[in-house]
Amino acid sequence: MDLPLAFARSHIPQIIGTACLVGYAHLRHKLTPGGILAGILVAFIHMLHPWQAFFWLLILFFLLGTVVTRIGHKAKARITQSATDTGEGGEGARTSAQVFANSGTACVLILLHVWLLNSTPFTSSTLPLSPGPYFPVLESALPVGVVAQYAAVAADTFSSELGILAKSQPFLITAPWKKVPPGTNGGVTFDGLLYGGLGSVLLVQTAALALKFLPPYIILAPPTAALLIGMGLLGSVIDSLLGAVVQATVTDKGTGRVVEGAGGQRVKVGGERVQMGWDLLTNNGVNFAMAALTSVIAMGCAWTTDLSLART
Repeated sequence: MDLPLAFARSHIPQIIGTACLVGYAHLRHKLTPGGILAGILVAFIHMLHPWQAFFWLLILFFLLGTVVTRIGHKAKARITQSATDTGEGGEGARTSAQVFANSGTACVLILLHVWLLNSTPFTSSTLPLSPGPYFPVLESALPVGVVAQYAAVAADTFSSELGILAKSQPFLITAPWKKVPPGTNGGVTFDGLLYGGLGSVLLVQTAALALKFLPPYIILAPPTAALLIGMGLLGSVIDSLLGAVVQATVTDKGTGRVVEGAGGQRVKVGGERVQMGWDLLTNNGVNFAMAALTSVIAMGCAWTTDLSLART
């Protein structure tokens, strides 16, 4: 009984922040009931890490995502079409699958880093993974992967939510000479890429401030910050590439608008709907794959160039 109480006392700001966001998400229908439970679990996993910066990055991502989703909401609703009826599209309440797609990679990296930070000879001898010559390097690379994942999902959110409002018609990232309807998977605009860079910068700068003024009180060196900002923008590009190659886009013959699946799920084809592209991954699958791939690339770059979040 003492351990849960001690944990609660040492995480009062995080618990209050989580409760406020859960209440807001419930009242404003930003998350489904499953999405709320998933959000609480994700928040708890982030609280387990002694570096408080990771938790506040999660909170900032949720807040920024909420803000950019609201920008031009009525206009975006008229650009695409809902899969459940013939009405307008737009972002609905986020499901548990969407929560894990955007934060699942960070959760895995955080849990692994927590284990490495708290490793003892006993756990090393009883668990299949044991600290060796590469583990100190892995310890410094994992935090880079966490920040890179949030920079990437923030960049993707900014790019998709604000880029769709661009006045210029999107082009297919795998065939730049081909114009596509707004909302097409793999469709990009130059405005969207710029917005993606903005989202990445905001997340990385927040990480730098949080790491400096909260435990472990470290300075994010300019080379590492530049790497993370670049990884965020790269993540947005990777998401577009995956969307163009392994995700299907469904359009309505009558309106010519892209049909959006509820909660990032697949859209049924038939009647007045036409499918373009390979249907290998859903939107949630693409988001998770993008976040994981970007984190791995960022950690590989940090590993090979000896960059870390702890460099002063």
